[in-house]
Amino acid sequence: MTVSFVAILMVACVMALLARRLKLPYTVVLVVAGLIVSYINGAGEAGKLGIDIKLTPELLLQIFLPILLFEAAFHVDLKSFLENKRAILFLAIPGVIFGMLLTTGLFMATTQAIGIPVSWQVVLLVAAMLAATDPISVVAIFKEFSVSKRLGIVIEGESLINDGIAVVLFGVVIKITASHLGLTIPHLDTAESVQALHVLIDFLREVLLGTAVGLGIGLAISYLTSKVNDHLIEVALTAIAAYGSNVLAMHWHASGVIAVVTCGMMIGNVGAKRGMSPTTREAVFSFWEFAAFLANSFVFILIGLEIKLSGLWSDAGLILIFFVIMILVRGVTVFGVHGLVRREDLRLKKAWLPVITWAGVRGSLSMVLAMMLLATTVSGGENRELILNLVYGVVLLSILLQGTTIEWLMKRTGLLTETREELEYEMALARRQAIRCLVDDLEEAEKKGILSRETYEILHDKLLARRGANDQRIAQMLGQNSTLNDLELEMHATHLRALEKQVYRDLEKEGDIDYESMEALVRDVVDRGKK
Repeated sequence: MTVSFVAILMVACVMALLARRLKLPYTVVLVVAGLIVSYINGAGEAGKLGIDIKLTPELLLQIFLPILLFEAAFHVDLKSFLENKRAILFLAIPGVIFGMLLTTGLFMATTQAIGIPVSWQVVLLVAAMLAATDPISVVAIFKEFSVSKRLGIVIEGESLINDGIAVVLFGVVIKITASHLGLTIPHLDTAESVQALHVLIDFLREVLLGTAVGLGIGLAISYLTSKVNDHLIEVALTAIAAYGSNVLAMHWHASGVIAVVTCGMMIGNVGAKRGMSPTTREAVFSFWEFAAFLANSFVFILIGLEIKLSGLWSDAGLILIFFVIMILVRGVTVFGVHGLVRREDLRLKKAWLPVITWAGVRGSLSMVLAMMLLATTVSGGENRELILNLVYGVVLLSILLQGTTIEWLMKRTGLLTETREELEYEMALARRQAIRCLVDDLEEAEKKGILSRETYEILHDKLLARRGANDQRIAQMLGQNSTLNDLELEMHATHLRALEKQVYRDLEKEGDIDYESMEALVRDVVDRGKK
């Protein structure tokens, strides 16, 4: 196990560097790496490379998924989420259910037309497994790019919410189909009779109770962090919140996914902003950033390890048909939601619709739901293999095809505002400005006698070291891409325009110019900024 852990971690680090060099989404490169490692590793318990870790449902749902969901939800701006809740919830709840049913119908009609018999139970089960976009895949890919804040909120918010809805929906569908397919799923009572009212009640209970658990734990941990001033303890409290909300929700037969997402949003928007010191927030951010990197690395490499290309060729035609139908249904759903939201300020922009459609990446959760079939009874063997091939094949196509082309689509639609490199450069420039202000403040405090000379020198040396490292990083980025100079020029120009507007407003307040003149001068500054 230790050898496997180290081997996967080494592969992840190499792939991260390679992804940056090739300018490809990190997740795509990891999956490809997993496929290559799987081929080299070969059969057996540990294989040639000594890798014997498997992506089991327990490993993903109880270990990796809480990390990735919590980290993503932690950074979601609650105000922006609520402002776009109508579009998000339409896509995440009725959109998932409608998408599953329409996909089933279209696939059945297509296979019947071409003379390939497939039972509706198999198709419905596969559609349920692939119903939702995967937050792990979507969020990981979107972190590579800079897009409109609202667009990012809609896509990430939907992927976080519909993940929980999909798990609940899968539980319902498996009860409907399992007996017909001869499948027995561990931890699910597939013999239970299915009644519409009971299904609706169970669905609402899992969703609402999961939300309540996440809300309660999130607010409780936020309160505790406001009473504790120790960054290590506060980091530990956030980890307790992530895993505790998942465990408690599952214990009460609620949605653990929804609980973790709700908990993460509460702590990120309440605990982090009101109860944590700047030092603690930095420690929490760094911890979860590293944890997410580690979890993402393992999940996507293990996905690649799990997929055996040789086993997919026999059903390649059906896999392609399902993938195409899935994309078409996704488009119908997205455009439909656009039409349902009547208020113009709440509607999805038309330019966003193709990107939202194409960003509906399927990934790790779909694979884990399919993996639950690996422990089924022997009687469903034939159906099981077809289901596994369809799910694995569609996931592979989705990650590789959609993951590698989403940047191109965003550029074509004019939605890619900045590259990851530009964002890093902006952050470095902002960090330089912040350090400069801190140095000035420190010097002022020392002159006024607020700080002792010894304390001043210690803090001053630390700031100079940070400034030196940051300046070195800026120089390195400029050496790799000289066009970043234009970005710095634009940032300073924007800063100067903001200062100029403030001068005019101050003059108006002091009575030196009238309001109309101030407005005209400010408009002139704004117009210059647009040129």
